[in-house]
Amino acid sequence: MIKLVFFFLLQVNVYPQNAAWDRYTIIPPLGRIQSIAASDLRVFAVSDQYLVFINKLNYAYEKSVLFDCELTLVGCDNYTNDLWIVCPEQIIRFNILSYTLRAYPIPEYVHGFALDVQNVYFESAKAGQKFALDKITGTLTGINNFPPNLKWYRKTSQNDIRQYPFLNPYYYYDDAQVSQVPFQRYQITSIYDDGMNLYVGTDRYGLLKYNKTSWERQRIVYGPIDAHIKTVKKFDGNIYFLSASGISYFQEGNREWRYLRLDKAAADLIALDSDIFLARNNRVFRTSGNLEFPVGDFTDDILALSSDSEYIYAGTRSGLFKIIKGTYNEIPFGPDRYAVYYVYSTEDAVYAGGEFALYKYSRNERDWTTVLNFGVKDIVGLKDDIYALGTNNQVMRSPGAQTDSLAPDSSWVLLPYFNIYDIDTDDDVLYCATHAGIYYYEPEASLYRIIYNMPRIYYEYVFVIDNTLIAVSRNSIYSLPLEYRD
Repeated sequence: MIKLVFFFLLQVNVYPQNAAWDRYTIIPPLGRIQSIAASDLRVFAVSDQYLVFINKLNYAYEKSVLFDCELTLVGCDNYTNDLWIVCPEQIIRFNILSYTLRAYPIPEYVHGFALDVQNVYFESAKAGQKFALDKITGTLTGINNFPPNLKWYRKTSQNDIRQYPFLNPYYYYDDAQVSQVPFQRYQITSIYDDGMNLYVGTDRYGLLKYNKTSWERQRIVYGPIDAHIKTVKKFDGNIYFLSASGISYFQEGNREWRYLRLDKAAADLIALDSDIFLARNNRVFRTSGNLEFPVGDFTDDILALSSDSEYIYAGTRSGLFKIIKGTYNEIPFGPDRYAVYYVYSTEDAVYAGGEFALYKYSRNERDWTTVLNFGVKDIVGLKDDIYALGTNNQVMRSPGAQTDSLAPDSSWVLLPYFNIYDIDTDDDVLYCATHAGIYYYEPEASLYRIIYNMPRIYYEYVFVIDNTLIAVSRNSIYSLPLEYRD
């Protein structure tokens, strides 16, 4: 009796991130798919800490839920329309409709479980003990034998995979045009056979479906190739996510992810015409598919790239340079000796955020001036104003600063809020990634407002793309339509 009461008291009701009533969505990176299950309408895959929902009819990504533990196994309960998910030392009952869950502690890690109308059955992986968990009371009891004719959900083994010879060699390669590491193997990590289709989960290659009658293959890439996003940019209707593993992108209005895996990390990117230009160490490369062509070679590492109608600008650790489009010559341009973190160009001027100052180049007067005497790492133009994010993580604003004048400017004011790590704008307000959520600054009211429809956590980056707010934390990417900002 003590044992039964103990497990009953430890069961808890908790809510995962992005419950059904949340306005934001979570963008999962391609991870290691540990387990797959399916209902009549959906396919469910557990990838690292994410539960991924795939529409079974059109085989399209729907949404994902983020948990605070690594998910290792998932099964669909056809009796209650719940999912049962195994994490280390607990098994979770997840309701698909309400997004509520109940977590039950289990004595040891398990490799599989089975379901019937009343119980969940599982076997301890280490000791071979058998258990039954009552779905109604939550009590856990030891049993001697399992009932017959149970449907089991187990970890996929190599023997399970080799039952399907057409999957040989049991891993996948990227096509040569989408990877600079074309011989990298992406292992099959899980399979699920529903009789009509075979679903195949991989390590960082997405989820595949094989029709067992026609052997037609479909593949879904449900997110970027990793979650450590450095920057997000929009060029010619494509939205690019630069991360440690490469470039992930999709077309505006279409969330079909594509990517280019890189063999070395890049610091920044710009897209011109059909080519992508990458800053890597002290060189700029033009990429075409998986091929690279050097464009500029500098003495120090490149920190930022930007462009206008005539030039490519490169901010380096020893100043700012420009390259005339179509040429390969680096021309010193303005600030030198010290690092330049950001370049922002307008019709009348070029702004360079440096290690110790903000500089301005007047296109009309063809000369430079120092605007602010403290370091700047990001610059945004909003209407007629310029906003500069300092290296001290505070924002300065200059009303009406977007002119070509080099006259002394005393209009810069400090906007009092600390620990702002990134800024962006939708031409209406200024969005700020902070240590406690996403805020936006209203110029007319001169006020910061919190976005309550986003988690109140630490964010490193914020971007406004395609009428959508994208916020990047240390481990996750969050997306919120701007219509739900307030």
